[in-house]
Amino acid sequence: RLSDEAGPQVLILHSHGSECYTPAPGADILYSGNHRSTDSRYNVVAAGDVMAEELEKAGIPVLHDRTLYDYPSYSGAYDRSLAAIETALTEYPSLRFILDVHRDAIEDAEGNEYKVLSETSQGSAAQLTLIVGSDGSGLAHEHWMENLKLAVALQDNILQSYPTLMRPILLRNSRYNQHATTGSLLVEVGTAGNAPEEAELAARLFAAEMVTVLEERSK
Repeated sequence: RLSDEAGPQVLILHSHGSECYTPAPGADILYSGNHRSTDSRYNVVAAGDVMAEELEKAGIPVLHDRTLYDYPSYSGAYDRSLAAIETALTEYPSLRFILDVHRDAIEDAEGNEYKVLSETSQGSAAQLTLIVGSDGSGLAHEHWMENLKLAVALQDNILQSYPTLMRPILLRNSRYNQHATTGSLLVEVGTAGNAPEEAELAARLFAAEMVTVLEERSK
């Protein structure tokens, strides 16, 4: 069991940590860019906090890196987060799973932001998308199919409990630093149009279901 092992098993980080949601009107949020904020009450770091809390509650040790790798410069964010991943893997050889938590953006021609919602018994949750990188860009990533297997297992498990919570898995040519482990995924929690509360509920439901899958894989 993962909960019986010493050291953190899951690393949660944010290559684009300043990606933020749309809080209620009047919220004291300071934007650092277009739908970006260094205020981690309203950006994807908050979703990572909830995921970490839920995994820890189940006894799975988590390392949550709350660094904003896309601020002040967006360019080079993945290079900076990869360096952090490599440092973490050296410092904590126990790490097996890496979640790079982001949020999506869907807007129309006028620039209006749309939200993606799943109505659950626990309230309105943002929908999530799992993104799996590959070696399609020519960069070495020989074990990318192991990440895809994890994504499929998670997707299947979550949809059994919450039939509308997950949007389709996206398989991409880019690596997204997922060559670091065979348990690496990019998780998009909602869109810029979603409220922070919708994103946090989504993150909580996702992590609670992930516990089951991770425990199964660790047997």
